[in-house]
Amino acid sequence: MSLPRRAMSEMGLAICCLMCDAPDEAGSSRCKACITRHEKVRERIARGDDGVARWGGELLAMVSAPERHDQGGVHGQVLRGYVQLLAEHEGPRTPPTQKEIEALFAAARARPKGSLIRDMANRNHWVEQPPDARRARALVDDMEEGQPVHTGKRTIPSREIEGVDRSDRLGEDTGMTDRVAANQAVRDAPEDLKDLLADVHVAQREKKRAKWKKAVDELDDILDD
Repeated sequence: MSLPRRAMSEMGLAICCLMCDAPDEAGSSRCKACITRHEKVRERIARGDDGVARWGGELLAMVSAPERHDQGGVHGQVLRGYVQLLAEHEGPRTPPTQKEIEALFAAARARPKGSLIRDMANRNHWVEQPPDARRARALVDDMEEGQPVHTGKRTIPSREIEGVDRSDRLGEDTGMTDRVAANQAVRDAPEDLKDLLADVHVAQREKKRAKWKKAVDELDDILDD
């Protein structure tokens, strides 16, 4: 087992050194070659956006922080071993002192309480002091004229729209829908009265529909006037 080299620790790959069987000699050719290869691999993964790069990124994340991924059913046992090796190497962690905790709270209180949205929006150098009238006119004169946006062909409001015959379309057969509704309404009536009651129901629906059509036509006439 070799002690983690500084470069490997900074890359989050200290476990590679702890698992290495090379002699623990700092600056050896094997250490230099290993560090160089790992740096190139990390650069390649950072540049790529394909499946291999994403898989490599997940692998580096598991190796760099095995304690966050040691609950998986596939790699969990191996990663728990990595966690144990890292813990044995780093030794027990001393809890933070009261002074350190107070310093953290003091730093948090001293941190400026800004709004990310407001800070991003207020990058305009005119936000504190707007330009004077002469400067504003000069800025307007330097602006390029806007290009018209073609949103399509204009409609002609006065153009007549021909009516469409929808009698042959599904759902437009009012006679059939009236008869179906009537049969449903009189299904519990006596057999000798069903036909009569169904005809009455159909007549009521036709009358109601005619009344509605008349009201709509009158409204159209009002709107046209």
